[in-house]
Amino acid sequence: MDGASRMRQLWHVTLPGLRGIIILLFILRLGDSLTVGFEQIILQQQAVGRDVSEVLDTYVYNNGVLGGAWGVAAAVGLVKGLVGVALVLAANKVAHLFGEQGVYRR
Repeated sequence: MDGASRMRQLWHVTLPGLRGIIILLFILRLGDSLTVGFEQIILQQQAVGRDVSEVLDTYVYNNGVLGGAWGVAAAVGLVKGLVGVALVLAANKVAHLFGEQGVYRR
């Protein structure tokens, strides 16, 4: 790339070389997108109140472990896992449509 500026080198050489890795990391992180900082939220629930700081992880903890509703907590955890798997499979399908390998081959 003689004569190309740094920006053109980045756009035409570096980013196309990293495109597969970027898509793979995006797919893998997408499955974990429903998980938030459980420890930070559970420690701050006393200060802000449980009704405004409830997320899926704290709901499972409060109702399952503290409340004894194991079935409801297991169902919420299972649905959260299934949604994560569905997001990963959908993102992998989109990666295949863009011509990338994705997490697994077809």
